[in-house]
Amino acid sequence: MEFITALLIGSLCTLLFFLFSEKKGKTPPGPYGLPLVGYIPFMSSKPYEDLLKLGKTYGGVYSLQLGSQYCIILDDYQSTKDAFAQDAFMGRPPENLFDLKKATLETGAFNGLPWKEQRRFSLQMLKDLGFGKSHIEDMIKEEIRDMLDHLAKSKGKPIKVRPVLSPSMSNNISSLVFGKRLKYNDPDRKMMDRALIEGSAAAGQVSWQLFFPLLAKIAKFFGLGSEGKVAQVTKKLTEFTLREIAEHERTLDPNNPRDYIDGYLVEIGKRNDPAFCKEVLQDMVGAFFGAGSETVRLSLEWLILTMATYQDVQKKVQQEIDNVIGSERMPSWDDHSKMPITEATIMELMRWRTIVPINILRYTLRETELNGYFIPKNSFVVANLWSIHHNPKYWGEDADVFRPERFLTEDRKQVVKPEYFIPFSIGKRSCPGESYAKTEVFLYFTSILQKFHISLPEGAKPDFDGQLGIGLAPKPHDICLKERH
Repeated sequence: MEFITALLIGSLCTLLFFLFSEKKGKTPPGPYGLPLVGYIPFMSSKPYEDLLKLGKTYGGVYSLQLGSQYCIILDDYQSTKDAFAQDAFMGRPPENLFDLKKATLETGAFNGLPWKEQRRFSLQMLKDLGFGKSHIEDMIKEEIRDMLDHLAKSKGKPIKVRPVLSPSMSNNISSLVFGKRLKYNDPDRKMMDRALIEGSAAAGQVSWQLFFPLLAKIAKFFGLGSEGKVAQVTKKLTEFTLREIAEHERTLDPNNPRDYIDGYLVEIGKRNDPAFCKEVLQDMVGAFFGAGSETVRLSLEWLILTMATYQDVQKKVQQEIDNVIGSERMPSWDDHSKMPITEATIMELMRWRTIVPINILRYTLRETELNGYFIPKNSFVVANLWSIHHNPKYWGEDADVFRPERFLTEDRKQVVKPEYFIPFSIGKRSCPGESYAKTEVFLYFTSILQKFHISLPEGAKPDFDGQLGIGLAPKPHDICLKERH
């Protein structure tokens, strides 16, 4: 009875919200849902495609009631660009798939405008550590060499690439954040990879909790279902992070920060700002691992599957690698400007299988206006990047086809980047690690294709339907990697 009462109260609040909003101005149009649950029963396991279809009916800005939450949907490029240029759209919902620390929530370090300072400091710290310089590239190459050795052990026999890619990706982040890499068989290394993979998958299963916060709290309290699993896998990563922070405090030299944790601890001492504290640092480390290693790994998994399927494209990329780099030296980031076919192939994959098809949820911090519509405060904001990347208006009638040439000039000698290509989002909260991710993906992709020919086992067929977690993951496939030279 208490549960039913809570739902009825929530529904009444929603009705009052709509009545109040109408007095302020015209809210965006949208379909009607059902009492209590809103439009959720009509959504499939591919919400990005469901929203795309609704956008064809209601336009670039429309609204949905999802559970107890009122949501603004951004379904075209211009509306998304205009919205994300405003401070009003820079918030994050108070509900979160992963528990944020009390200090993070109270200071708004993630969810409100104070996030600007976190971003500004993080970018400066990464720059001070060698971000965009040869030091960082050398660190990535060390990981690539180790990964290539592991791939070579398969001797062309079918393998799953995820267990090899995962430790390599997270080791790059580990070097930046903790100042050290971990061996593939290190227990902490295995724990971090398991936490990232299982946490990402479980997060996709419990995304409903964002729209039913009352039920989410009940599930979290009793550790029910996947909600409990998210807490379990992230707990171990949190414990490891706490140990590392304590060790960094013990050995800290304020004049010589070794990594991101050192830099953040020094910054805490400099600032009189409650948003810079050890609790926020823990959440920042978690964000680095979740966004920094998972999205790069997913990009590479998709690229490997795509090359195994589109042998003609793989041949063109390898020909360019042979012409520009050769077979002896490792690829470097400087090579990318001379390799338009390779760059176009990576960009087309990031468009065609948009790794983050639905932008990380936003939350309106105040009342505002967009496209002539009144946008209430405390609205969820969902930007459908998949719809932007598959809109025939931008990409032509073959928008659902993998065709790297769409990013090349007619003579195939230069890359063309349309403004509506936004795999890292857009505006004031776009991905701060975009440059680092691009460098990683390019170096890994070219290094793998330089050394191996990629194929599917005889008779195997690819499945390009992704599984949505934190990002869009390809289903596990057996892949054959045969050494070229």
